Parts: sequence; structure tokens; C-alpha cells
Amino acid sequence: MRIFLSYPWQDREQAKSIYLALADQGHRVFFDRADLPAGDEYHNRIRAAIENSHLVIFLISPDAIDAESYTLTEVDIAVKARVKLLPVMLRDTDIAKLPAAVQAVTIHRPDGNVAASVAAEVHRIAGAFKRQQLKRFSAALLAVALIVAGFVYALNARNRQGLIGKDGAPAILIPAGSFIMGDDESSPRRELFVDAFYMDKFEITVARYAKFLQATGNVKTPEEWDTVNVQTDGEYPVVGVDWQDADSYCRWAGKRLPTEAEWEKAARGSDERKYPWGNDPPTPERARFAKPYQNPVYKDGVAPVGTHAKGASSFGVFDLAGNASEWVADWYAESFQRAEARNPKGPESGTGKVLRGGGWYDPAERITATKRMYASPANRADDIGFRCARDLK
Repeated sequence: MRIFLSYPWQDREQAKSIYLALADQGHRVFFDRADLPAGDEYHNRIRAAIENSHLVIFLISPDAIDAESYTLTEVDIAVKARVKLLPVMLRDTDIAKLPAAVQAVTIHRPDGNVAASVAAEVHRIAGAFKRQQLKRFSAALLAVALIVAGFVYALNARNRQGLIGKDGAPAILIPAGSFIMGDDESSPRRELFVDAFYMDKFEITVARYAKFLQATGNVKTPEEWDTVNVQTDGEYPVVGVDWQDADSYCRWAGKRLPTEAEWEKAARGSDERKYPWGNDPPTPERARFAKPYQNPVYKDGVAPVGTHAKGASSFGVFDLAGNASEWVADWYAESFQRAEARNPKGPESGTGKVLRGGGWYDPAERITATKRMYASPANRADDIGFRCARDLK
């Protein structure tokens, strides 16, 4: 989509983060006015850019409705050109002071990361826009409609494969954008950018792993497998798998293990929260943790996936704290390359693979969103499981 970002100069930094998230999704975004000449030419170029857009995003703040701001002129141009408006409330502003055309549109109020929230809303609008275009086009010629229908079917099929892999596991789209990784305790605090990707909503379950074992036929069963009943315990997270088992499953399902940066972004969001649900301490309603390690893992150890709805991350991913520690793709390292500020993948080799999230008998301090652990790739334990990820295509 062609998108025009309307904002006052005081909100430039937040506008820039939104621009980067939208551009990474493939949208063409008019953002920077710094090089435009002044006077009538400035006004004409702005008008042309707005009229050529599919969507105008109006970032609302008290500065945006100030008499000296040009944003209200931009909104007026968009209204007259009948370009779709997406008002976004950046900072509390008196709605009564907004233009009537803006008041008549549902105002998007971001929850958590502003850039990620706006990117997700634009992703939804873009889908609706594409569907509307296809409907109009199909009404023109029946022959073309058949071609478009085939294209839409193929596109939807690819989208379904992106949301769920071969294993049918539901996944959550984590939008592209920057976030703070680390807390200067478990690892250095630093800003990273991660491309959009899909993350399994739940840890891989016993039932799904059983289908993998049946399909492959030559994979060693996990530890404690003889204590689980696939028929009655199918929704428990599978544990007792080594790193190679987890990697093989994800590849079989058409996915991959998440990188450590992806895992932490899905768990921590963009507000540097301590736990996936926020900064409040863990409770039994939020996470499975601090259980006696002598407990049988599939009786009084792990809990069925999705049990702890109050512990979901800001993106809606479950059990990123407690239940089962999770293998990720990276080799463990104590130091990090400062140059790897975009989609870091860790060192090329090592002796241990990273584990994140903590397990069912770990104490509260080991299930934070930044806590890093590691183990030999061959290690199998009754508190180690995994989930898969997939690139956004």
C-alpha cells in the first residue's frame, strides 16, 4: 500500500519507528518532509503525495492540532481526496478539537508497542483493501475474475501455511520493529530490530509430537514418553527432547526454531517488561513454576498448553514463562557483536544451545523474559520443550 504519515515535528521519533515497521512490511510510506522546498511547491508536493496514497495515518497529539501545525491541512486534503484515514492516538488529546471527519472515524488506540500496534492494524487494513480491489476487478470481466479467484486462492493458501505449519499449530504474527533486548544482568541491554515473523502460540504438544514420531518413524522418543498417554494427555507440552529433536520437528513442520532475539521480542514486547504479562510477580494463574522437581512431569509437573491465559505476552503468545524451558536456534555466548543490531542469530558454533523461559520447577527469578540458560544440544530433561517459528513471506 501507498501510505502517507501525517504528524507534527514533535512526534517525529515515534513517526519514524512506525515508518520503519511499515516499510519492513513492504508498504511505500511517505514520511520525511525535510528535503521538500518551501512555499507553494511544498504544499503541491504534499497534496500530490496524499492524493496518490491509499491510506493516510494521522498521528494525534496536542501538537498535531496546534494552529501552527500543518497536519490539519494534510487531513483536509485527504478528506477532500477521499483517501482512507487511520487516526492513531499517540497522546491524550481532546477529541472535540479534532476535525469532524476524524471524529467520524474509529480512532486506533495502541496498546503497548505503538509501532507494532499500528503495523498490525495496517496489515489488517491492507488485507481488506486487497479484497476490495479484487471484488471490483472481478465485477468487470468474468474471465479476469476467474484468474483473480485463482490468485486469491493461492494467496490464502500461502497465508494459511504462514499462520500454521504442517503440524496445524496456531501461530501469532509478531510485527517487525525494534525492541530492547537484555537487562544488563543476564545479558547486555541493547536495541535490536527484528523482522516480522510467526511464532507458535503454544509450546509443541504431546499430540503433535506423536504425529511427528509416526510420520518420521526413526526418531528416538523423548524422555518420560512412556509415562504419557497421547489420548488423554495430548495437550501437555512435550518435554525430554534434545535440541536436534526440536530442530528436526520444526523442519518437518515446514518451520524452524526461533532465534533468541525473536523469542525475547515475543516474550518481552517493546516496553522492557520483566515477564511476558508485565512486571507483576508470577502467580499460579500466570505461569507454571516452582513445583517440586520430584513430581511426575505429566501428572504434577507441566500444565496443558493455554492454561495460563493471564500469563500470555502482549502479542498473545502463551507459556513463555514457566511450564517448559524452550530450545531456541542460537548457540550460547556471553558476549554479543554490537554490529548485529538487525536479526541477530548468535555465534556460528559453540558448546551449548540457548534455553529460554524456565520450566515448571524453576523459581520465579528463572522465568523472567530476559533470563538466559544453556545446555548441551544432546541434553534431554523433563522440563525442556520447544516451539517453532516461521518467516513472514
